[in-house]
Order: sequence, then structure tokens, then C-alpha cells
Amino acid sequence: MAINVADGGIKNYHNYFVPEDFTTRDPRTRTIRLRDGQRGVYASEDFIASLHTGLHEEVGDAANLVMYKCGYEWGLNDMKRFNDKMRQEFGGGKLDVWQMNRKFVLESWWWPLTTEGWGGWNVDFGFEKQVMVFVTIKNSAVAKAMEQVGKPVCYMYAGMFAGVFSVFDRDERGGIEVQCYSMGNDCCKFLIGSQKKVNAAEFWRREGANATEIMEKLAD
Repeated sequence: MAINVADGGIKNYHNYFVPEDFTTRDPRTRTIRLRDGQRGVYASEDFIASLHTGLHEEVGDAANLVMYKCGYEWGLNDMKRFNDKMRQEFGGGKLDVWQMNRKFVLESWWWPLTTEGWGGWNVDFGFEKQVMVFVTIKNSAVAKAMEQVGKPVCYMYAGMFAGVFSVFDRDERGGIEVQCYSMGNDCCKFLIGSQKKVNAAEFWRREGANATEIMEKLAD
């Protein structure tokens, strides 16, 4: 099947993959490798919960910033590597991801993470004029591992999306979770945009506004 990945190309595409398409296991050394040769690790819900609990015990509220920064570096470097891969496979060695069909690029990037247990996602580009993107995550690995604490916990996801879109948009982006499964919602929602937008979203979130209200306020 031929696919035009340049911006504005066809939109009816979908590929199906399984985890083995993205990871390999060496039974002798008991190591996991990603397709590009990087070493991977499987993280259980207990590990994720313990990581967050341990960080909070050590550094208090600064743990949220630590997880955000970790996610940001992950997303930033992962999208840079992904851009190199896409340039060679689909861009003829010349086109970068921001010159391709954005939906195709982002779905291709996220699908391995879905197969690896990071949840299903949806990206809302309806607020591009306001230089904002909203991402919805179903079955967040972090939120599922944490208790219902009544506040956002997916700081690593927020940082990861900020890093990804900083590369994709070729401009610095910030991220914030405006709705979380750990708050009793059925899914997690994230705002990705300028730091000014993120700061405004954080203010409204602290004031008790829900995700829809925050979207409306920032759109105005």
C-alpha cells in the first residue's frame, strides 16, 4: 500500500503491530532491546508506584518536577531519533517529520508505546489557532499504578508530550495534565502549548476548573 506522508496527504491508513515488532528478548542475558538497539526494561505497576512514592519521600513536591523533566528528556530525544528514522523510511532522506502528515507521524510514533502498555491516545488539533494541542490518554500506566488521590499524577506524560511537540513544532513547548484518572475521571487529558498557556491552565486547574472549562477559557 502506497502512503503519501507529506502534509495534506491521504488520511485513510492504519497499521497493526504487536509488541514483538518493537522489542526483542535475549533469553541468555535476560535483556530487552528496542528496534534501534537501545536497552529497555519492563516496569510493573508496583515499580511505578514505588518510584513515585520514593521520590516524594526524598524530595517532597519537587518529585513532580523530577518526573516531568524525565518525561521531557525522554520525549525530546525519542522524537529526535524517530525523526531520523522517518526521514530515511518515508522522507527520502530529505523530509523531516514536521513536513509529513502530522497524524501519520504521531500515530506511528505512539503505537509502539501503546503496545508496550502506555495506553491509547487521541490528539485534538482543534485549538491550533491558539497554539495549543490537547492529548487524551486512556489507561495511563502511571495513573493505573497510583491510588485515587484526587490530583494529577501523570507528570511524566506531560513532560514527554512537551518534549515531543517541542521537536515537532520546532519551538519550546510545555505540558500540563488538566484531568487525571487518579482524580476519578475515566481518562487523562493534557494541554501542550507555550509556557504562558501552561501557566494559565495550571492557575485555572488550581481554581477548580475542569478540563472542558480550561479548554474554553484558554480558547477565548
